[in-house]
Amino acid sequence: MSGKDPFNGRKWTEILLAANVLFYIAQLATQGKLLLWGAKINSLIEKGQLWRLAMSSFLHANTGHLLVNCYSLNSVGPTVESFSGPRRFLAVYFISAIYKKSGSAMSYWFCRMPSEGASGAIFGLVIGLLSTGIDNWGHLGGLVGGVAASWFIGPAWKHESTSRDGRRLFIDTAPMYKLFKIKRVPKQWK
Repeated sequence: MSGKDPFNGRKWTEILLAANVLFYIAQLATQGKLLLWGAKINSLIEKGQLWRLAMSSFLHANTGHLLVNCYSLNSVGPTVESFSGPRRFLAVYFISAIYKKSGSAMSYWFCRMPSEGASGAIFGLVIGLLSTGIDNWGHLGGLVGGVAASWFIGPAWKHESTSRDGRRLFIDTAPMYKLFKIKRVPKQWK
C-alpha cells in the first residue's frame, strides 16, 4: 500500500454511513422496537424526551429507507466533506439532523406522525414530495438547518491577493470568524 489515507478525504462520511448501518442492525436485533430507540414521537418529546430529536436521525423504518439515505449520504457526503473539511462537514450534518428532527422543530410543530431517518441530515429528497407518509416538514427543516449552518460556518472563500509566484490567496469570510473573532489564515491555490 502507498502511505495514503484509506478514507481518501471521506472519513466522516464513512463513519456516518457505518453508524446508520450499525443502528439499523441494532434495530433488527431488538425486533424493530423503533419507538424504544428514539423515533420522533411528539407526545414523548412533550414529556421531556428531547434526545429523540437527534436520535431519530440514526433510525430507519426499513431496509429501503436505510439504503436510500445511505446512497444519498454517499453521493453528496464526500464532496461536501472534502470541500468544507471534516469539522464543518460534521457541524452541518448534525445541525441539519437536529434541525430535521428539531426541524424536528419543524417536524415536531407541523407533522404529528412519528418519524425517523437520516434524510433531513442528508438534505431531504425530492421523492418525499411525491409520496404519502413522508415527513416533508423534517426534510424542509433539514434543508433550512443545513443552509443556515453552511452560511454561518462556511467555507466562504474570497480572493484576497496574488502572491509573487502567481498563486492566488484566498481567505475564508464565513460569518463565524467575525462573530467569534477567530484568526484566519489565507489559503493558496494556483
